[in-house]
Amino acid sequence: MNTDLSRLTFTRTVRRITQSSIIISMALVWLLLSTACVLAFTLLPDAFSPAVQDHLPRAIVFMLSIISGCMFIACALALMIDRCRHKGVITALHGIASTIHEVRIQRHFSRRVAATPVKAFHPLIRDLNGMLDEVEEWQLSLQAKNAHLMRTALHDPLTGLPNRAAFRHAISRVMQDDIARRSAALLFIDGENFRAINEAWGHAAADCVLIEVAKRLSATGCEPEMIFRLAGDEFVMILSGITTEHDVQRLATTLSGRLLRPFDLPDASTAAVTFRISYALTCEHETSETLLDLAAKNRHALWQRHANAP
Repeated sequence: MNTDLSRLTFTRTVRRITQSSIIISMALVWLLLSTACVLAFTLLPDAFSPAVQDHLPRAIVFMLSIISGCMFIACALALMIDRCRHKGVITALHGIASTIHEVRIQRHFSRRVAATPVKAFHPLIRDLNGMLDEVEEWQLSLQAKNAHLMRTALHDPLTGLPNRAAFRHAISRVMQDDIARRSAALLFIDGENFRAINEAWGHAAADCVLIEVAKRLSATGCEPEMIFRLAGDEFVMILSGITTEHDVQRLATTLSGRLLRPFDLPDASTAAVTFRISYALTCEHETSETLLDLAAKNRHALWQRHANAP
């Protein structure tokens, strides 16, 4: 069956099949009765009165006309009754077909077959809707798992920030948008003495510092999905609404002040961390490749503040 079958075409198809069956049946009955009538008049002429025998051909034609008329009336009544009786069946079949079509082609897994007054279809509709419930539940579960896997693939498990892969997707989108590229900048934050913290207080303390760095970066007002942890103690922010180099420098100054504050460690001590902040303006580059190449070389260094971890 054509999955794009409209309701009108569907109705015509079902009725055409039924009407063809009725007409063929009536034609066979007419043929049998007509044959019986002709044989009766031909083979048993003595069974009729002399008056009938004198007008036998006319009598045969008259009987055939009566049979034809009765059969025509019976056929018309059968078609009318069929139209009334099959209306609910056609509606139910069309509902089932359209539901299956929407689920399979348009992926509408919340679609269900409507109830019908035809009791013969109740078990079929109940089983079909139950199967659709299971399919929808499976689909929602699969979507949730895919979303979780996507988030895991694009986010850092320690800080919860988007990771390097997410950064590459984000910067590619910015560079492909001419309006966004003219008013955006990258701000790179690189830790200088995290190795000293690892050696002095251990990895747990270094992890606490990284989490706190992520919180301080998020407190700058930048969108959370525009702050990325590239690797280890390397972070980057995609800034929007940047019109001049002074805008980047002003934000970098504010951020530098936040990062210079000592970091609390699990043993109640504090540690000062050195950061190097650098930037790149997206408007100065045509592609994300050239922009990332510049980032790798850490050009346009603005500040390099030093503080020794105790």
